[in-house]
Amino acid sequence: MNRRKTAFWVLVVLAAALLIVLTFWAKRYYDYRYALEDHYYTVVPLGYDLTPQWANNSDGDPMERVTYYNLTCYNADGEARQLQGRVRVDMADLYPPGTFLRFSASRQLVIGQRALDEADVPAKALEKIREGYVPSTATTLDEYAQERAGQLGISCITDKSTLVYTYTYEDKAQAEDAAELLDPVYTAQFRTDQQAFPEVTAIFLEIRLEGETVVFSQKYDRRVVFDYEKELQIATHKNH
Repeated sequence: MNRRKTAFWVLVVLAAALLIVLTFWAKRYYDYRYALEDHYYTVVPLGYDLTPQWANNSDGDPMERVTYYNLTCYNADGEARQLQGRVRVDMADLYPPGTFLRFSASRQLVIGQRALDEADVPAKALEKIREGYVPSTATTLDEYAQERAGQLGISCITDKSTLVYTYTYEDKAQAEDAAELLDPVYTAQFRTDQQAFPEVTAIFLEIRLEGETVVFSQKYDRRVVFDYEKELQIATHKNH
């Protein structure tokens, strides 16, 4: 009988010890992955490529379009950290180049993100950001178009108060996929271009095959951007 009691209490002690260990490791894992460590600040570079990528589900099938923001960020003390934010393009508007961001990060990953005004960035972080930020040097719309063409490696020309961005592909399937991926990018790009040059009234995105065959052509202006952002609001509301 005593042996049974002893064995019982040994099992109880072992179970309690195991529970304590599991609880400790679970909390440690949670803190490492999800507990806020610090806030970090950055700006989206002018030449940053916003083109989304297909994020796959567990079966390896394309599930959603995501733009990743892999950026060097700084906390309020000016300490650097490389972080990756992400935006689902069917659920939220993209952060265009020139946007200041605050990433809330755990020790492992970004757990929150938002855009903010430059005035809200801590002084030491802003100083570090400015050291690595290359502003636009364009003084005319033509110069700006040339600058954008060089940053993106594509054709960008002006037509009075509009900008025309042209991508050229050899393969039709690749061109059609690019059209789907780039469409939300240029909704954000319109705002960036207008901030740089307020006289811009619209931009055009053209996807072509070699030989000048147009696969996709879309105009982006205030109305298109307004309708796009309204659709995002509706989609976000449905998913909450």
